[in-house]
Amino acid sequence: MITVAVMGGLGNQMFQYAAAKALAERHGVDVVIDLEPVSRDQKRSYMLDRLLVPEQPIARDENYSAALRALAAHTALTWRGRAARLMVRLGLGRPPQLPNTYSELHFHFDPDFFNQGPKVRLYGYFQSELYFAPIADTIRRLFQPREPLGPAAQATARQIAGATLPVSVHIRRGDYLQASVASVHGILEAGYYTRALRLMAGLLGADMTLFVFSDDPAAAEAVIASVPGHRAVIVRGDPDRPWEDMALMAQCRHHVTANSSFSWWGAWLNPSPDKVVIGPRLWFAPEAVRRYNLCDLCPPGWILI
Repeated sequence: MITVAVMGGLGNQMFQYAAAKALAERHGVDVVIDLEPVSRDQKRSYMLDRLLVPEQPIARDENYSAALRALAAHTALTWRGRAARLMVRLGLGRPPQLPNTYSELHFHFDPDFFNQGPKVRLYGYFQSELYFAPIADTIRRLFQPREPLGPAAQATARQIAGATLPVSVHIRRGDYLQASVASVHGILEAGYYTRALRLMAGLLGADMTLFVFSDDPAAAEAVIASVPGHRAVIVRGDPDRPWEDMALMAQCRHHVTANSSFSWWGAWLNPSPDKVVIGPRLWFAPEAVRRYNLCDLCPPGWILI
């Protein structure tokens, strides 16, 4: 079986599960979802059960020793994880992994991932479609809402369906405004959205309706106000039901994403081969981006500015 330790918000959990599912399908084994990391997160909760993910998570894997669990849960923060990634960056080779454990060593896709055996524990973020491209259709099917959309989301869905050229726009604020988070992720200013929407209008024409998704609607209105000439709908989603906003994004025809796994998935879940997706070239803050290779983050064909 392939065990994956899930952590972070909905978008991160989706990347982790998708990678585990692809490896499990390769070997014909089951996926086990371990809730240990996310259960200790005071700001995040497990959300894959809101999608059509069939596996039931476990709160604790009794076959996994407490010492090994603690080490895996803190790989991204401990000296061992930092030293391992530094060795890879310096070309010193791959450090040995713990038995039956695969810990992500860098941000970009690792081809060695698919050399893992049928009984392995995964720990990492796996933010590239290359980890699950072989089962893309399955992932799109499983990452649909388990329950019908609520009344407000259904009303927005009708607006999207009735628009001639619906374009989703994601403006991420929220925790990105915290100094500790902003120093890593950075904040996309209005200039990014101005350039992205001008480019989108040049590619598609001016008859766009912008469906603007944000965890800070007031900030979103201010950003969009600087981009005249387009109809804009500020989507007032339920913060306790983020999967609805993601599903609504996917119903739009084209997409302008933030530096966020949430809108990455909103764009990716749109199966149309004709979609235009514009995203930020700098996924992280300028200082932080030097530590990451972003070559595999966005699928071919997405436009990065």
